[in-house]
Amino acid sequence: MSDEKAVNILATIHPDQFVCREEELARLWTHAHNKNPVGFSLLSAPGAGTTELLLQTFDELFRGFGDIIPIYLEMKYSDLKPGEAARRLLLDFFTQLIAFRLRDASLMNFTPDLQELIELTPESDRDWIPRILENAHTKIDSDVEQSNLRSLLSFPARAAAHGQRVFFMLDHIHYAGMMTDGDAFVATIREMCVRSDIPHVFAGPRRFLNEMPATESMLLNRFDFRESGAVAEVMASRFDVGLNEQTRDLIGVQVGGNLKYMSSLFSAAADRREDFDSFRSVERVYAEGIFGGRISRSFDSILRLIFSDAERTTVIGLLLDGLNSVTSRIPIANWRDLLKEKAVRFESGMQFLNSNEFVNVSAGFVSSEIADRVLSDYIIGAARLEIAGESRALVVGESMTAYLKRAPQLLGRIYRHTAAVGLKDLLNEFNCQEIAAGSIDFQRFKDQLKGLRDADVQTALDASVDRINLPLIVFTASTAAFYPRIAELIDDDHSAIGLGFVESNYHNEIVWLTAELECKLEADRELTEFWCDRLEMVAISCGFREYKIWLIAPEGFSDEAIEVLRKRNAYGSCRRQVELLSRQLKGGADESLKYAVEEYEIIVPMDHDTEMIAAHTVEEIARKHNFPPKMINQIKTALVEACINAAEHSLSPDRRIFQKFAVSDDRITVTVSNRGIRLLDKTAEEAVPVESRRGWGLRLMRGLMDEVKIENVDDGTRISMVKYLRDAQVRE
Repeated sequence: MSDEKAVNILATIHPDQFVCREEELARLWTHAHNKNPVGFSLLSAPGAGTTELLLQTFDELFRGFGDIIPIYLEMKYSDLKPGEAARRLLLDFFTQLIAFRLRDASLMNFTPDLQELIELTPESDRDWIPRILENAHTKIDSDVEQSNLRSLLSFPARAAAHGQRVFFMLDHIHYAGMMTDGDAFVATIREMCVRSDIPHVFAGPRRFLNEMPATESMLLNRFDFRESGAVAEVMASRFDVGLNEQTRDLIGVQVGGNLKYMSSLFSAAADRREDFDSFRSVERVYAEGIFGGRISRSFDSILRLIFSDAERTTVIGLLLDGLNSVTSRIPIANWRDLLKEKAVRFESGMQFLNSNEFVNVSAGFVSSEIADRVLSDYIIGAARLEIAGESRALVVGESMTAYLKRAPQLLGRIYRHTAAVGLKDLLNEFNCQEIAAGSIDFQRFKDQLKGLRDADVQTALDASVDRINLPLIVFTASTAAFYPRIAELIDDDHSAIGLGFVESNYHNEIVWLTAELECKLEADRELTEFWCDRLEMVAISCGFREYKIWLIAPEGFSDEAIEVLRKRNAYGSCRRQVELLSRQLKGGADESLKYAVEEYEIIVPMDHDTEMIAAHTVEEIARKHNFPPKMINQIKTALVEACINAAEHSLSPDRRIFQKFAVSDDRITVTVSNRGIRLLDKTAEEAVPVESRRGWGLRLMRGLMDEVKIENVDDGTRISMVKYLRDAQVRE
């Protein structure tokens, strides 16, 4: 029996592989143990993994063998008649309750009928469970009356009345929308839980649950870029599919953090016995998924729950029209006219499409969800094949070519996003604080502070008497949200607008228009004028009367550009200023920000004089971070000795030396590692004479650096050396 089978009960993923949801899992666990039970809504984005989160919660509680009985039930699309649905839920409820009471999870591997459940009931519960089950047997009727329906759905309350501490989870709640009187059905179950003080969770799509009553709620979003990478690595291990950093990032970005899409890709790759070792391999499996594979079958199954094959083709055409329209909005009357003679349940069908975020139905219009890249690819591909009747080979071939061409662009966009300073978040921190002018004015920073360490810069800013007051910002959004055409020039993350007041008295309104420019050197006059013009145009178009322009360039602005900013009454800052300002506004207590680390890595061959390449590299890095000359020479000499040790004594099979340089405000850490015979093993096996070359080299490194640590790793040696900047300055 595999470890996964031994551990899992209802969950489909081993607990160790259930990553990036630890906080949500802990919150549900806490809710289950809440002594003052409340209703809880779990609102999910498509593909966010709600079901697995609930199943993991179930397994954790079941394995804990406490007195809280986890119950996981789900609504199904086939639940069209309330009586049949109530009977199924009742059977599932008592199957899980009895399994918990018997401490026998295997009972949930089959579906016992009423009589079997009665026979399986533990002796301690025979005074109440059989009676409820027998009573339910007399009310099995698909058209059961409301009074009998309430009786059938009272099973959570009846269990609570007999002293059972139940944690009730009801999943896929949106399927109740397809049932006759589905709202009343769900409301009855909720009422039973509330009246009996049963902690409960109702889970489903965020659009469906948004308006349902609940004391607490939790939004489960799709994974972000970092989380997607972690999940992809776990899936690669789980499905035994090769993966590298580039393909990992591509998969996460391309599927938008959607767990369902990601799982489909890795499942398909495992079936093909294909590794994700290149963009080509990823897009080949992805194209297969879009054109007849798991991804397209998943979309087809959703559409075919509501529409016939002919209706499905019509719907795909309407979805394509939404993607291609300028506003992406189509009157719902257009859908109704085309489907009125075909779709039997138009209203519930549109609600279902809206809940699954195929479309957004609002104010009499239907807009296609172009934010879902995978759904868009499916719609475009299906329309070309089924509506336009194009050759499959042509469509698949051209699509895969387009996917490959798009791949580096997607990654470039996410890399720019992760590198952005976060203008919206920063503007939200503006709360009439008084700051040094040098915090935001590049001219002052350039003249007085550039080249100093962060700690010294902050000290000088704190002591500055030249101060300005920030506004009170009450609302922020990307500039494109105010003026969509700006999106043709700049990414959303690199331009934002903040609306607020000059002072906290809410009298004088002001708008800040910001943009983060892309340039390698100082922004020149032409670029600065261009963006001042663009943001002024946005201000005029939006009717902003009082506004301030703030531009950020990585290395600041040239003297000519600074003059442009002065004439426009605009601010210009370098990225370093913005980072310091952000730390200041957010309290400056974050130790990771106070000692922010920049890392560099190089690999050099074990060849004649290649240690000098490493020495030259560390010298350039140290100079960039304003380390004193004497300290640089000491670091270079120690690094050369470490490289010589690696080359002479390791017998490395790959003849390579791996080096990492980590620089923070107060130190530089140099790490040198290699494969081969480990240095400490070799030293232990062979006595090292005092006058030997290797012994002398290690002593020299310890004399030149403040800390030297030699470690044996699995297949080689790692030497870590630290030099503190403050010590070097004292010796200077």
